[in-house]
Amino acid sequence: MAKYLPLTISLCLLLLCSHLLSAQEIDSLQSRPVTLEFRKAQQLAFNGEKEEARKICYKILEEDPNYHDARILIGRTHAWEKSYEKGRKELQLVLENDYDNKDAILAIIDLEKWAGDLSQALFYCDYGQSFYPREEDILLKKIKIQQEKGLEAKSLQTINELLEINPGSEEGIKLFKAYKSAKRKYSLILKHDFEHFEEPYVRRWHVTSVQLQRRNSWGSLTGKVNFGDLVKDGEALWSNEISKQFEIDAYPRVSATNYLYLNYGYSADDLFPEHRAGAEFYQKLPAKFEVSAGARFLRFDGSSGHKNVYIYTGSVGKYYRNYWFSLRGYFTPKDSDVSRSVFLITRRYLRDAKQYIGLELGTGTSPDEARGNVSNFDTYKYDSWKVRLAYQDQLIDKRLTYLLRAGYEKEEYQVDEKRRIVTLSIKLSYQL
Repeated sequence: MAKYLPLTISLCLLLLCSHLLSAQEIDSLQSRPVTLEFRKAQQLAFNGEKEEARKICYKILEEDPNYHDARILIGRTHAWEKSYEKGRKELQLVLENDYDNKDAILAIIDLEKWAGDLSQALFYCDYGQSFYPREEDILLKKIKIQQEKGLEAKSLQTINELLEINPGSEEGIKLFKAYKSAKRKYSLILKHDFEHFEEPYVRRWHVTSVQLQRRNSWGSLTGKVNFGDLVKDGEALWSNEISKQFEIDAYPRVSATNYLYLNYGYSADDLFPEHRAGAEFYQKLPAKFEVSAGARFLRFDGSSGHKNVYIYTGSVGKYYRNYWFSLRGYFTPKDSDVSRSVFLITRRYLRDAKQYIGLELGTGTSPDEARGNVSNFDTYKYDSWKVRLAYQDQLIDKRLTYLLRAGYEKEEYQVDEKRRIVTLSIKLSYQL
């Protein structure tokens, strides 16, 4: 009997392995349709058909209540639709049964952030770190939430923690550089505008602006000194001296959804208006719209006396994906008539908000342009149109921002008499 024992054991092991293999095959066959159904639900959810995606997920859960990926997708789709309480219940149910489910933790962090409860979002970041202390996705979410809450010092600690785990993390390096950039309060700005036309005489108009800007908790403040040189037919129009203008701009925040633009400028020289002032109120609206309304004032002091110009302006702006559109109008009353200028600006953002290409189309002359400063500025042109191209990018560790613009205009300076105007502009901004 003993001699048959090895054979008996071998047969038993063979039968056991065969049974296990069959069970694995059965499990595989059973799980394959669920996986395919879940992928279908994911695709539907990503295509915007969230209700259909949830129906498939609930059907999967009827067959397998522990298929947590399906319940997480249900929670995420509710969060996408801003049904935060419904999504929260689904995700918390997953965590009750699978307390360290990483996907559920990441999903509920996003949900609480979108719901506006940043403190609860941070709680789940810490909760997730208790199980996954080296998980980069959790750390990245935590950094952004800390920055949104204004916890700058703590966000720097988390950034350093991320870079200790992964010194080559591109996102971590990017956040560290952004943090350093945000701590720089001052920017030195150099801008030069040039305009040239030949009819009915040759004229070249140069304006160089040196500016110092400071970012504050309430907004930004910029001091400017503008230097103007207007040359007509090869000679300075008034004198060989460079005219100067002193300006100050402010963008104070009123609340989280609105802010102001304030401006005042003074010049004792002939090329610029003696006084210029401006004020405008900006309001952010839902769906990434923004509207504004304001006024500009120019006072010229010439040989024939004072000339006051009042200009009323307003704009409508809209962000759409990587594009920004802005339509602005200027309205200048004169006697019983009103002069109108309209400008459309389109920008296509590339790598980030600091890099873009732009197209500007307009009719009339804006008082905010270099020509709008000059003392013989005529807001009552007969007819004109213009087109400009712009490009902005950054250099030197993103501390230097440069903006290039080139434009072409056709302007009616007398009835049925038109001239071509070429404009060039360069602006450099360096964070100190």
